[in-house]
Amino acid sequence: WRAPMAVFACILVAWGIVLDLLLLFALPFVGQCGVMGELIKMAGCDAPLDKFQTLTCWLFAICGCVRALAGFYPTEKGVWYAAASTFFLEVALTIHLSATLNDAAGAIGLCGSAGVYMMLAPPAGKPVKRA
Repeated sequence: WRAPMAVFACILVAWGIVLDLLLLFALPFVGQCGVMGELIKMAGCDAPLDKFQTLTCWLFAICGCVRALAGFYPTEKGVWYAAASTFFLEVALTIHLSATLNDAAGAIGLCGSAGVYMMLAPPAGKPVKRA
């Protein structure tokens, strides 16, 4: 197993738990909207959350769970590709819902790069036993 993959697995755990689950999911529900308002321009963040903001928070919770799982189990191909797909989903959703392409630039650059890296560096996986 390659050393850069171990580092990226730790990044995935931090990204999923700290950024997605804590900052973009939990904090907006307790009225702390500063981070989400800055990072997710398309949704904004006002307390109390409206339906669109609530849906956005839950979307980040799901993505955070999948990304953290990929970091905890980096040799599992299925969860690895599922996590890569969350990055592409976030890019597509952000482009679709942002007022300008500049508002989507962060997601395009950061999430797009992470998704591409994951697709280009998949885990070796376990050999399939054939009878």
